Amino acid sequence: MSAPRIGLVLGSGGLAGTAFHAGVLTALARDVGWDARDAEVVVGTSAGSTSAALLRAGFPPGDYVSRITGEAMSADGERLMRDIAPVSVSPPRRSGGWPAPASTALLRRALLRPGSVHPGALLAGALPLGATPNGDVAAAIGPLHAQGWPERSLWVCAVRMDTGARVVFGRDIDAPPASVAEAVTASCAIPAYFAPPVIDGVRYVDGGVRSLCNLDLMAGLGLDLVIVSAPMSSSAWVEPRRDVALRTWARAQLEREARRVRASGTPVLLLHPGAAARAAMAGGAMNATCRPAIARTVRDRALKDLGAENSALLQRLAAG
Repeated sequence: MSAPRIGLVLGSGGLAGTAFHAGVLTALARDVGWDARDAEVVVGTSAGSTSAALLRAGFPPGDYVSRITGEAMSADGERLMRDIAPVSVSPPRRSGGWPAPASTALLRRALLRPGSVHPGALLAGALPLGATPNGDVAAAIGPLHAQGWPERSLWVCAVRMDTGARVVFGRDIDAPPASVAEAVTASCAIPAYFAPPVIDGVRYVDGGVRSLCNLDLMAGLGLDLVIVSAPMSSSAWVEPRRDVALRTWARAQLEREARRVRASGTPVLLLHPGAAARAAMAGGAMNATCRPAIARTVRDRALKDLGAENSALLQRLAAG
C-alpha cells in the first residue's frame, strides 16, 4: 500500500504565527507520528512561508518548538541551525514626508477596471509604503536553500503591487526567477510595515493580503488529505475578544477555501487556535516575547481542541 499523498498549508500570522506552526508541526510528529517533511506539497504564506522553507530544508518537525523555546534539539536540527542567524524584527519605520500610497498603479488599475483588483491587494496599495527592512529573513533562509529550490514542491505566495495578482513562487511557470529567500521575503512583506522587495523590477507584498492561507491552491491536486495550520483563524465562531472580527473573518475565508478543496474530492483537516492558544497569542502578532508560550501551548493543545470531524481525519492520518 502506497503512502498517502498529503498536502500541508501554513498560513499567515506574524511571529506569533511561526510559533503556532511550530506547535502544530511538533504535535503532529510527536502525537500522531506524521513527519511533515513527507508532505507532497507545502504551501506557505507570510509567516507560513518561513516555516515551510525551513521544513523543505529538512528541519525535523519535532524540533520546531525546541528551536523557539531554546531547548535541546536533535543532531539534525542543530546541524541545520548551526550557521543560521536568528531572525529579529526591527521596530516599524516610516518614510519621511506625507504618506503616499504604496502603489498608484494598483489604484489606477482599480479605478479604470472596477472589480479587477482583489480588495485586500487594493488596501495594500492604498496604504503607505512600508519602510522597515526585512533582510534578516533572506539571511536566514538563503543558506538553507543555497542549492536552489527543493526537489519536493514548495509553493510560496506573494502579491504583485502593480496588478494585485497572486504569484505562487515555486509553482507558476510565469513567475519571475527568484531564490527561495527572495520569495519568502516577498511573502512576508506586511503592507505598510516591511519594505516590499523588488523581484525582476516588480515590488511584491505579503501573500496574505489576498488569502491568509491560500488553501484554494490545493483544489484538484488529487491529494488524499490536506492539513492546514491557520494561526489567524479561530476554533470558535464567536468569542468576547477584541480580535473577534479579524478571527471570524479569517475563519470564514478559510471555510470557503476548504469547501472548494473538499468539492474537488480532498478531505481537509483544519487546525485553528483554541481558547488557550488565542490567549497566548493575545500579545500581538509581532510580539516575539510571546512565542515560547504560544509554541508550547499549541504543541500541547492543538490536537486536543479538534472537533469531531477533524478528530476523525486525524485518526485517519495516524492510521497511515
